[in-house]
Amino acid sequence: MDKVVFIDTNIFLEIFLGDIKSNVCMDYLASLNEQKIDAVTTDFVVYSCILIIQNKTNRLDLINNVIIFFNSYPLKILRPSLNDLYDSVKMMKNYTLDFDDALVLACMKNNGIKDLVSMDKHFDKIKDISRIGF
Repeated sequence: MDKVVFIDTNIFLEIFLGDIKSNVCMDYLASLNEQKIDAVTTDFVVYSCILIIQNKTNRLDLINNVIIFFNSYPLKILRPSLNDLYDSVKMMKNYTLDFDDALVLACMKNNGIKDLVSMDKHFDKIKDISRIGF
């Protein structure tokens, strides 16, 4: 697989919480394998999903299903390096991003990933990447 896309937190949360675009997001993730596109995210995104679901629902069964999903979906999970963390602080300043979005951007850039699947339109202002949104 040559093409790689980074999947942002909000795509997973849309699915896990059954929000309005959950079917579109699920269909998109399912299509990646058929198109031979690698999906990548970070462990920070995984932890963020679990924490947000715990805070919104406090449902342990849903948290367990999230863990099962991440364990079974063909997804490469990056662990941000200290260099990624340093770079994210620079990106917070340069692009006026919060930490989690800056960390996404730093991990993408440091791993040569150009395509981001996210509903966050503020990523559109970043010229080096292409946002795929719904």
